[in-house]
Amino acid sequence: MIKNKPCPECHSTMELKKTTLHFEREGFYADVENVSAFICPKCGTKSVPGKLAVNIGNTVEGLFKSAKEIKVSTEKDLAPAFSGISFHMVQA
Repeated sequence: MIKNKPCPECHSTMELKKTTLHFEREGFYADVENVSAFICPKCGTKSVPGKLAVNIGNTVEGLFKSAKEIKVSTEKDLAPAFSGISFHMVQA
């Protein structure tokens, strides 16, 4: 696997590190932690490798879709079924 690549913004050398990605949609948010991504030490640009980016995107979009459906079904009660989800892999 490639360990570094040029930054598309400032052309510095990006390094493969762990980061947290933050997503927001219609009043909901999700944080995905410990993601392997290329990060520019100069400007902070993040780049997640292709297949990983697609997998994270699909997972997060599924969560937002489910959250929105639950919100719509409970709006008449004025109380959402839940206010957030936290999902973590337990490190052995």
